[in-house]
This record gives sequence, structure tokens and C-alpha cells, in this order.
Amino acid sequence: MRQLELFGSGKFLVLLFLCSLLPLQAYAEAFDGTWSVLEVCESSPEGARGYKWTYPATVKDGYFVGQYRQAGQSPSMSLKGMIKPDGSASLIAHGISADSDHNIKFAPAQTPINFEVRANFTGRTGTGERLTGRVCKFTFT
Repeated sequence: MRQLELFGSGKFLVLLFLCSLLPLQAYAEAFDGTWSVLEVCESSPEGARGYKWTYPATVKDGYFVGQYRQAGQSPSMSLKGMIKPDGSASLIAHGISADSDHNIKFAPAQTPINFEVRANFTGRTGTGERLTGRVCKFTFT
């Protein structure tokens, strides 16, 4: 009889734990949908030209995926990462650079692109910034 009571209370605790996760998941999903990304990168101190890219993105179950041009093209870039329930996100950029005039230290065309973006989303808007290399600002709408 005592063993049966513990088993019953264990089920209750598991159910209580699972129910406590529902509001967090629902809040992270508040960012789900179609987004537009505006990426503006300033000229670099050594003289590489600035640029501005606009591209679509989607968020599903709190996971952000943006894609500038088709993967493998020059230039192209994907921007991906999880948006936390509080709206903060660490997004990772991977891709292929444009011509050397636009690249940091005038790296050759088709140099791999890899950097992190710290972002914050509130409702249906967001902002972000590149953490390394040149200054780049991101606007999400």
C-alpha cells in the first residue's frame, strides 16, 4: 500500500513538472512566424566597403532561420539560432563572402563567413549586432 502511494505522487510530480514547461514553450513560440532581416555593415577601418543586405527569415518553435541568397552562391549567408523565452538570442552566421572590396582585410572573394550575432526580440521587432570583425547592425521586423 505504501509503495502505491509513492508511485502515485511520483506521477503527480512528473505531471506538475511538465505543466510548468508549457508557459515557457508558449512564450518562445510567440516569436514564431515570418520575419524580414536588414543587415547593415559599416566600412571597415582598413577600407573594406560597407554593405546592406535584406533577406527573409522564419521562426518555428523559437528557432530562427534566415537566408541571404541561395546557399553556396557568392555572396550568401545563413543566420540561425534559438530565441530564448525572454527574447534574447545568439545567432550564428555562416556563408560565403562577396568580392574582396567588401571583405575584411580585403580577403579573396568566396572567403567563408563565420560570426556570431547577439540579438534581442520584443513582440514583432528585434535588433542585433555582430560580435566580432566589422560593425554590423541587424534589424528584425
